[in-house]
Amino acid sequence: MPLDTLDTPDIAREIAAAFRLGRPLGDLRPLGNGDHPSGTRVLTTDRGLWVVKTGRLADDWQRRQARRAHQLENAALAAGIGMPRPVEPPSPAVGHWYNPAGQDAVRVTEWVEGHDLRRPGTTDVSALAEAAGWVGGTLGRIALLGPVGDGPVDDGRKALHPMADWRTWVAEAEAGDSTVARPARSLLPVIEDATRLIEHAERDRPPLVPVHGDTSRANVLRTLTGYALLDWDGAGAEVPWWETVSVAFRFTTEFNGPGAVGDARVVRPLIEAYLAQGAPGGASDVSAFAGMLRSQLAVTAWCLWLALGHRRADAAQRAFGQRIVGSAERQLPCVLSSLDTWTGLLR
Repeated sequence: MPLDTLDTPDIAREIAAAFRLGRPLGDLRPLGNGDHPSGTRVLTTDRGLWVVKTGRLADDWQRRQARRAHQLENAALAAGIGMPRPVEPPSPAVGHWYNPAGQDAVRVTEWVEGHDLRRPGTTDVSALAEAAGWVGGTLGRIALLGPVGDGPVDDGRKALHPMADWRTWVAEAEAGDSTVARPARSLLPVIEDATRLIEHAERDRPPLVPVHGDTSRANVLRTLTGYALLDWDGAGAEVPWWETVSVAFRFTTEFNGPGAVGDARVVRPLIEAYLAQGAPGGASDVSAFAGMLRSQLAVTAWCLWLALGHRRADAAQRAFGQRIVGSAERQLPCVLSSLDTWTGLLR
Protein backbone atom coordinates (compact mmCIF):
# COMPACT_ATOMS: atom_id res chain seq x y z
CA MET A 1 0.00 0.00 0.00
CA PRO A 2 2.05 2.96 -1.20
CA LEU A 3 1.80 5.94 1.13
CA ASP A 4 1.28 8.37 -1.76
CA THR A 5 -1.93 6.62 -2.89
CA LEU A 6 -3.72 6.43 0.47
CA ASP A 7 -6.52 8.84 -0.39
CA THR A 8 -8.05 6.72 -3.13
CA PRO A 9 -11.18 4.53 -3.18
CA ASP A 10 -9.15 1.42 -4.05
CA ILE A 11 -6.93 1.75 -0.95
CA ALA A 12 -9.94 2.34 1.31
CA ARG A 13 -11.57 -0.82 -0.01
CA GLU A 14 -8.34 -2.81 0.29
CA ILE A 15 -7.79 -1.81 3.93
CA ALA A 16 -11.43 -2.40 4.85
CA ALA A 17 -11.34 -5.86 3.29
CA ALA A 18 -8.00 -6.84 4.85
CA PHE A 19 -9.07 -5.85 8.39
CA ARG A 20 -12.73 -6.89 7.92
CA LEU A 21 -14.01 -3.42 8.74
CA GLY A 22 -17.13 -3.49 6.59
CA ARG A 23 -18.01 -1.52 3.45
CA PRO A 24 -16.27 1.88 3.07
CA LEU A 25 -18.58 4.88 2.94
CA GLY A 26 -16.04 7.15 1.28
CA ASP A 27 -12.31 7.63 0.96
CA LEU A 28 -9.81 7.79 3.78
CA ARG A 29 -9.62 11.33 5.16
CA PRO A 30 -6.70 12.95 6.99
CA LEU A 31 -6.84 13.06 10.78
CA GLY A 32 -6.19 16.59 12.02
CA ASN A 33 -2.85 16.79 13.84
CA GLY A 34 -2.20 20.48 14.17
CA ASP A 35 0.83 21.41 12.10
CA HIS A 36 2.62 18.10 12.70
CA PRO A 37 3.07 15.82 9.67
CA SER A 38 1.01 12.68 10.10
CA GLY A 39 0.37 9.44 8.23
CA THR A 40 -2.92 8.87 10.08
CA ARG A 41 -6.32 8.73 8.38
CA VAL A 42 -9.94 8.12 9.36
CA LEU A 43 -12.01 5.51 7.56
CA THR A 44 -15.81 5.39 7.75
CA THR A 45 -17.53 2.09 6.97
CA ASP A 46 -20.98 0.68 7.48
CA ARG A 47 -19.63 -0.78 10.74
CA GLY A 48 -18.30 2.46 12.21
CA LEU A 49 -15.27 4.74 12.31
CA TRP A 50 -11.66 3.53 12.28
CA VAL A 51 -8.26 5.16 12.66
CA VAL A 52 -5.82 3.99 9.99
CA LYS A 53 -2.11 4.58 10.54
CA THR A 54 0.62 3.95 7.98
CA GLY A 55 4.34 3.49 8.42
CA ARG A 56 7.41 1.69 7.20
CA LEU A 57 8.95 -1.39 8.81
CA ALA A 58 11.89 -1.72 6.48
CA ASP A 59 14.60 -2.23 9.11
CA ASP A 60 15.07 -4.83 11.84
CA TRP A 61 14.94 -2.19 14.59
CA GLN A 62 11.55 -0.98 13.31
CA ARG A 63 10.15 -4.51 13.37
CA ARG A 64 11.50 -5.10 16.89
CA GLN A 65 9.91 -1.84 17.99
CA ALA A 66 6.57 -2.88 16.48
CA ARG A 67 6.66 -6.18 18.38
CA ARG A 68 7.54 -4.48 21.68
CA ALA A 69 4.72 -1.99 21.26
CA HIS A 70 2.31 -4.83 20.43
CA GLN A 71 3.23 -6.69 23.63
CA LEU A 72 2.85 -3.65 25.90
CA GLU A 73 -0.34 -2.45 24.23
CA ASN A 74 -1.96 -5.87 24.64
CA ALA A 75 -0.86 -6.11 28.29
CA ALA A 76 -2.26 -2.63 29.00
CA LEU A 77 -5.52 -3.48 27.25
CA ALA A 78 -5.85 -6.67 29.32
CA ALA A 79 -5.23 -4.61 32.49
CA GLY A 80 -8.18 -2.36 31.66
CA ILE A 81 -6.19 0.80 30.91
CA GLY A 82 -8.27 3.30 28.94
CA MET A 83 -7.19 3.17 25.28
CA PRO A 84 -8.58 2.62 21.78
CA ARG A 85 -8.86 -1.06 20.94
CA PRO A 86 -6.46 -2.15 18.17
CA VAL A 87 -7.80 -4.31 15.36
CA GLU A 88 -5.78 -7.48 14.97
CA PRO A 89 -4.18 -7.43 11.50
CA PRO A 90 -4.32 -10.17 8.90
CA SER A 91 -1.21 -12.09 7.91
CA PRO A 92 1.55 -11.18 7.19
CA ALA A 93 1.79 -9.01 10.28
CA VAL A 94 4.40 -7.51 12.57
CA GLY A 95 2.81 -6.73 15.91
CA HIS A 96 -0.38 -4.80 15.17
CA TRP A 97 0.85 -3.87 11.69
CA TYR A 98 -0.33 -5.48 8.47
CA ASN A 99 2.92 -5.69 6.54
CA PRO A 100 2.68 -7.26 3.07
CA ALA A 101 6.06 -7.89 1.42
CA GLY A 102 7.31 -4.88 -0.50
CA GLN A 103 4.54 -2.60 0.73
CA ASP A 104 4.12 0.01 3.45
CA ALA A 105 2.64 -1.17 6.75
CA VAL A 106 -0.87 -0.36 7.99
CA ARG A 107 -2.51 -0.66 11.40
CA VAL A 108 -6.09 0.03 12.46
CA THR A 109 -7.70 0.96 15.78
CA GLU A 110 -11.29 1.53 16.71
CA TRP A 111 -12.36 5.18 16.74
CA VAL A 112 -12.97 6.67 20.20
CA GLU A 113 -15.12 9.79 20.26
CA GLY A 114 -13.47 12.69 22.08
CA HIS A 115 -10.76 15.30 21.71
CA ASP A 116 -7.13 15.49 22.72
CA LEU A 117 -5.80 18.01 25.22
CA ARG A 118 -4.50 20.46 22.64
CA ARG A 119 -8.05 21.63 21.97
CA PRO A 120 -8.94 25.15 23.17
CA GLY A 121 -10.63 24.91 26.56
CA THR A 122 -8.56 21.92 27.66
CA THR A 123 -5.21 23.68 27.91
CA ASP A 124 -5.84 25.83 31.00
CA VAL A 125 -4.12 24.67 34.16
CA SER A 126 -7.31 23.50 35.93
CA ALA A 127 -8.22 21.22 33.02
CA LEU A 128 -4.66 19.93 32.72
CA ALA A 129 -4.44 19.30 36.48
CA GLU A 130 -7.48 17.03 36.34
CA ALA A 131 -6.08 15.13 33.36
CA ALA A 132 -2.66 14.97 35.04
CA GLY A 133 -4.13 12.94 37.89
CA TRP A 134 -5.47 10.37 35.44
CA VAL A 135 -2.20 10.31 33.52
CA GLY A 136 -0.11 9.81 36.65
CA GLY A 137 -2.30 6.94 37.81
CA THR A 138 -2.12 5.37 34.36
CA LEU A 139 1.67 5.63 34.24
CA GLY A 140 1.78 3.92 37.64
CA ARG A 141 -0.42 1.09 36.38
CA ILE A 142 1.78 0.64 33.30
CA ALA A 143 4.92 0.59 35.46
CA LEU A 144 3.41 -2.17 37.57
CA LEU A 145 2.78 -4.37 34.52
CA GLY A 146 6.48 -5.26 34.70
CA PRO A 147 8.36 -6.91 31.82
CA VAL A 148 6.17 -8.09 28.95
CA GLY A 149 7.20 -10.35 26.10
CA ASP A 150 10.41 -12.28 25.85
CA GLY A 151 12.93 -9.73 24.54
CA PRO A 152 15.53 -7.80 26.56
CA VAL A 153 13.89 -4.80 28.23
CA ASP A 154 16.71 -2.36 27.48
CA ASP A 155 16.54 -3.11 23.75
CA GLY A 156 13.69 -0.63 23.50
CA ARG A 157 15.40 2.47 24.93
CA LYS A 158 15.72 5.73 23.10
CA ALA A 159 19.28 6.03 21.85
CA LEU A 160 21.75 8.35 23.56
CA HIS A 161 23.90 9.52 20.69
CA PRO A 162 27.60 10.27 21.28
CA MET A 163 28.80 13.82 20.67
CA ALA A 164 30.77 12.60 17.64
CA ASP A 165 27.44 11.80 15.94
CA TRP A 166 26.01 15.23 16.69
CA ARG A 167 29.11 16.92 15.28
CA THR A 168 28.87 14.77 12.14
CA TRP A 169 25.23 15.83 11.59
CA VAL A 170 26.08 19.49 12.14
CA ALA A 171 28.96 19.20 9.66
CA GLU A 172 26.56 17.61 7.14
CA ALA A 173 24.14 20.50 7.60
CA GLU A 174 26.91 23.06 7.14
CA ALA A 175 28.35 21.29 4.09
CA GLY A 176 24.90 21.28 2.50
CA ASP A 177 24.32 24.94 3.40
CA SER A 178 21.16 23.88 5.27
CA THR A 179 19.21 26.43 7.27
CA VAL A 180 19.22 23.99 10.19
CA ALA A 181 23.01 24.26 10.49
CA ARG A 182 23.11 27.40 12.64
CA PRO A 183 20.64 26.28 15.38
CA ALA A 184 22.15 22.79 15.35
CA ARG A 185 25.66 24.20 15.85
CA SER A 186 24.37 26.47 18.63
CA LEU A 187 22.90 23.45 20.43
CA LEU A 188 26.13 21.46 20.71
CA PRO A 189 27.25 22.85 24.14
CA VAL A 190 23.86 22.23 25.81
CA ILE A 191 23.63 18.78 24.22
CA GLU A 192 27.05 17.99 25.67
CA ASP A 193 25.95 19.15 29.14
CA ALA A 194 22.73 17.11 28.95
CA THR A 195 24.58 14.03 27.73
CA ARG A 196 27.01 14.30 30.61
CA LEU A 197 24.14 14.51 33.14
CA ILE A 198 22.41 11.48 31.59
CA GLU A 199 25.59 9.41 31.57
CA HIS A 200 26.20 10.22 35.24
CA ALA A 201 22.65 9.22 36.20
CA GLU A 202 22.93 5.99 34.20
CA ARG A 203 25.82 4.73 36.31
CA ASP A 204 23.52 3.77 39.17
CA ARG A 205 20.07 3.79 37.63
CA PRO A 206 17.13 1.68 38.84
CA PRO A 207 15.77 -1.17 36.69
CA LEU A 208 14.04 -0.47 33.40
CA VAL A 209 10.44 -1.41 32.59
CA PRO A 210 8.35 -1.08 29.43
CA VAL A 211 6.74 2.38 29.15
CA HIS A 212 4.31 4.08 26.77
CA GLY A 213 7.08 6.43 25.68
CA ASP A 214 4.96 9.21 24.15
CA THR A 215 2.49 10.33 26.82
CA SER A 216 1.61 13.94 26.05
CA ARG A 217 -1.37 16.24 25.67
CA ALA A 218 -1.53 15.19 22.02
CA ASN A 219 -1.99 11.55 23.03
CA VAL A 220 -4.50 11.89 25.89
CA LEU A 221 -8.08 11.84 24.68
CA ARG A 222 -10.91 13.26 26.76
CA THR A 223 -14.13 11.31 26.15
CA LEU A 224 -17.62 11.38 27.59
CA THR A 225 -16.69 8.56 29.98
CA GLY A 226 -13.15 9.55 30.95
CA TYR A 227 -9.73 9.58 29.34
CA ALA A 228 -7.92 7.32 26.91
CA LEU A 229 -4.20 7.01 26.13
CA LEU A 230 -3.45 6.99 22.41
CA ASP A 231 -0.54 6.02 20.15
CA TRP A 232 1.36 3.14 21.75
CA ASP A 233 3.77 2.77 18.82
CA GLY A 234 6.51 4.68 20.66
CA ALA A 235 6.60 2.14 23.50
CA GLY A 236 10.07 1.52 24.86
CA ALA A 237 11.97 0.97 28.08
CA GLU A 238 12.80 3.47 30.81
CA VAL A 239 13.18 3.89 34.54
CA PRO A 240 9.49 4.37 35.44
CA TRP A 241 10.22 7.22 37.87
CA TRP A 242 12.20 9.02 35.17
CA GLU A 243 9.40 8.47 32.66
CA THR A 244 6.84 9.93 35.08
CA VAL A 245 8.98 12.97 35.86
CA SER A 246 9.45 13.52 32.12
CA VAL A 247 5.70 13.45 31.47
CA ALA A 248 4.95 15.66 34.49
CA PHE A 249 7.23 18.45 33.30
CA ARG A 250 6.28 18.21 29.63
CA PHE A 251 2.53 17.86 30.02
CA THR A 252 1.90 21.59 29.74
CA THR A 253 3.69 21.65 26.38
CA GLU A 254 1.94 20.71 23.14
CA PHE A 255 3.78 17.43 22.52
CA ASN A 256 6.89 15.63 23.73
CA GLY A 257 9.29 18.03 22.07
CA PRO A 258 12.30 19.86 23.47
CA GLY A 259 10.41 22.03 25.97
CA ALA A 260 9.36 21.50 29.59
CA VAL A 261 7.55 23.57 32.23
CA GLY A 262 7.75 23.21 36.01
CA ASP A 263 4.16 24.06 36.93
CA ALA A 264 3.41 22.66 40.39
CA ARG A 265 -0.34 22.62 39.65
CA VAL A 266 0.29 19.92 37.02
CA VAL A 267 3.51 18.29 38.22
CA ARG A 268 2.36 17.55 41.74
CA PRO A 269 -1.01 15.84 41.00
CA LEU A 270 0.58 13.76 38.26
CA ILE A 271 3.41 12.50 40.45
CA GLU A 272 1.16 11.97 43.48
CA ALA A 273 -1.28 9.90 41.42
CA TYR A 274 1.60 7.81 40.07
CA LEU A 275 2.96 7.08 43.56
CA ALA A 276 -0.54 6.37 44.90
CA GLN A 277 -0.64 3.31 42.64
CA GLY A 278 2.32 1.86 44.52
CA ALA A 279 4.62 2.38 41.53
CA PRO A 280 8.36 2.77 42.21
CA GLY A 281 9.57 6.26 43.10
CA GLY A 282 13.12 7.53 42.92
CA ALA A 283 15.63 10.21 43.78
CA SER A 284 14.45 13.82 44.02
CA ASP A 285 17.56 15.33 42.50
CA VAL A 286 18.65 16.25 38.97
CA SER A 287 19.16 12.57 38.11
CA ALA A 288 15.34 12.27 38.02
CA PHE A 289 15.40 14.32 34.81
CA ALA A 290 17.74 11.95 32.98
CA GLY A 291 14.85 10.25 31.17
CA MET A 292 13.34 13.58 30.13
CA LEU A 293 16.65 14.83 28.77
CA ARG A 294 17.30 11.56 26.97
CA SER A 295 13.89 11.81 25.31
CA GLN A 296 14.37 15.49 24.43
CA LEU A 297 17.72 14.75 22.80
CA ALA A 298 16.18 11.84 20.89
CA VAL A 299 13.40 14.12 19.58
CA THR A 300 15.95 16.76 18.61
CA ALA A 301 18.14 14.20 16.80
CA TRP A 302 15.13 12.82 14.93
CA CYS A 303 14.07 16.33 13.89
CA LEU A 304 17.60 17.16 12.79
CA TRP A 305 17.57 14.04 10.60
CA LEU A 306 14.23 15.10 9.12
CA ALA A 307 15.54 18.60 8.42
CA LEU A 308 18.49 17.02 6.60
CA GLY A 309 16.19 14.83 4.51
CA HIS A 310 16.98 11.55 6.27
CA ARG A 311 14.30 8.87 6.87
CA ARG A 312 12.92 9.67 3.41
CA ALA A 313 11.53 12.93 4.82
CA ASP A 314 9.26 14.89 2.49
CA ALA A 315 9.06 18.69 2.33
CA ALA A 316 6.53 18.97 5.18
CA GLN A 317 8.62 16.71 7.43
CA ARG A 318 11.79 18.65 6.63
CA ALA A 319 10.08 21.92 7.53
CA PHE A 320 8.76 20.36 10.74
CA GLY A 321 12.25 19.13 11.65
CA GLN A 322 13.72 22.57 11.02
CA ARG A 323 11.07 24.16 13.24
CA ILE A 324 11.65 21.79 16.16
CA VAL A 325 15.43 22.14 16.04
CA GLY A 326 14.94 25.90 16.17
CA SER A 327 12.63 25.41 19.16
CA ALA A 328 15.25 23.22 20.85
CA GLU A 329 17.83 25.97 20.41
CA ARG A 330 15.60 28.28 22.47
CA GLN A 331 14.18 25.81 24.98
CA LEU A 332 16.86 23.27 25.91
CA PRO A 333 19.17 25.83 27.57
CA CYS A 334 16.21 27.00 29.70
CA VAL A 335 15.42 23.42 30.67
CA LEU A 336 19.01 22.71 31.76
CA SER A 337 19.19 25.90 33.79
CA SER A 338 15.88 25.10 35.56
CA LEU A 339 16.63 21.57 36.79
CA ASP A 340 18.01 22.52 40.22
CA THR A 341 14.88 24.57 40.93
CA TRP A 342 12.51 21.92 39.57
CA THR A 343 13.83 19.27 41.95
CA GLY A 344 11.86 21.04 44.68
CA LEU A 345 8.63 19.93 43.00
CA LEU A 346 9.64 16.27 43.38
CA ARG A 347 9.77 16.30 47.18
